[in-house]
Amino acid sequence: MMKLNTIVISGCVLLAAGGYIALGRPGMADQPMSARQAALAEKIRTDPNSLTHSEMLSRLEQSVRDQPEAPEPHYFIGELLRAQGRGDDAIRAYQSALRRNADFVPALISLADVLVMSGDGSIGPDATRLYARAYQLDETQVAAGMRAAMGAAQAGDEVRARQAMRYIYTRLPEDDPRRERFRPMIEAIGDGEAEAPGE
Repeated sequence: MMKLNTIVISGCVLLAAGGYIALGRPGMADQPMSARQAALAEKIRTDPNSLTHSEMLSRLEQSVRDQPEAPEPHYFIGELLRAQGRGDDAIRAYQSALRRNADFVPALISLADVLVMSGDGSIGPDATRLYARAYQLDETQVAAGMRAAMGAAQAGDEVRARQAMRYIYTRLPEDDPRRERFRPMIEAIGDGEAEAPGE
């Protein structure tokens, strides 16, 4: 009797796995993957705000299959996973994006953010490097540059932190409101050399 139960349960598991492979994700309407992806594409076109997380993730996974070398789908998968509190999975998705394009700024910043959040809140060496690289690639990413400077300061490299802060400050346009926020900090550290974060 015990052996028969085992066989029946094993058969059910195999049938369920086969159905999952044939039909796609449970919790979504039973239809072939191609039909479901077409329906999702139409929903994106007509009512994108009504998409559930599962539908968005399904669509992004299809984008990964359609564009295997593109970093964007992996990045957006990371954003969804991060929003769900799945930090470790988000890290893997951002790393996948960066394997496709090591200079993809949004993934550099998001990966650094998750590393900071998953640690003790301090900006460690890996996050500092990622923030610095993002700022080097795109100097409009001022927050990333300042976080790289903060990471240097937290690591005890006050000289590099001051140089980075001065560098970032001098690159801001004269009418940028952030100059007013940063000016007291710059005045506190005094004059000296300016050098881009991470160089």
